Amino acid sequence: MNWIEGIGKAIDYIEANLTEELTIGEIAKKACVSPYYFQKSFALLCGFTVGEYIRRRRLALAGSDLLTTDDKVVDLALKYGYGSADSFTKAFTRFHGATPTAVRKGGRLIKTYAPLQLKLFVKGGFIMDYRIKKQDAFSVKIKIRENEIVYLDDGKLPDFVQFAINIRYREELPSYRIERAAPGEPTDGFDAVRVPGFLWAIFKCSGATRTEARERTWARIRDEWLPQTNYEPLSPNYIMVNYPDGEADFGEIMIAVKEK
Repeated sequence: MNWIEGIGKAIDYIEANLTEELTIGEIAKKACVSPYYFQKSFALLCGFTVGEYIRRRRLALAGSDLLTTDDKVVDLALKYGYGSADSFTKAFTRFHGATPTAVRKGGRLIKTYAPLQLKLFVKGGFIMDYRIKKQDAFSVKIKIRENEIVYLDDGKLPDFVQFAINIRYREELPSYRIERAAPGEPTDGFDAVRVPGFLWAIFKCSGATRTEARERTWARIRDEWLPQTNYEPLSPNYIMVNYPDGEADFGEIMIAVKEK
């Protein structure tokens, strides 16, 4: 079973049990992966979390029930996993833009939220250049300054670290930008951090702007490259490398992968 098929089976399980208690552990079992890997893969593929999907589907069904049944609001709250009518009403109002009472009285629109249907398809004819690189684990000395991480270049770091203007390493420090320390900066306060060894798939980012290049490359990795290759991502491990201004490409996206 590949990871897209696994997520599809998990979605089928969710849809069959929307009025029952759902846990990430049980959902992930249907995809034959760990809860951690399932949540990261689901978000990468779908663009939102599994928790958000369940909440939206339940609130959409609750809105339909308000219009088609005589069930009390408190009963609908319990049916769709809310501990009280108040918490249900707040969530319902945020989603539909109207309270359950206003919807039941009539004249207020409700929202639908269709079940996910994952289909494997190929967007034809496009060439996507990439390379696979095995990178051993390495250590880098860093110091955190507000939302920036400064690292010391000891001449032994991998090429992509030494070349990069900045790197975003999404694991323990998801919101920090990493910058090379200025030459001769005092070494006080720097701590050694170990970056695990991974097999990396590396993609060039080309486009009209840096933002457009990143978004287009991510979309093609998700929609074209992953479904057609024998690799799957070790989410959430990826590194964004930005090239200096004036380069033909804006940079690279490096995602940690393993063979299926």
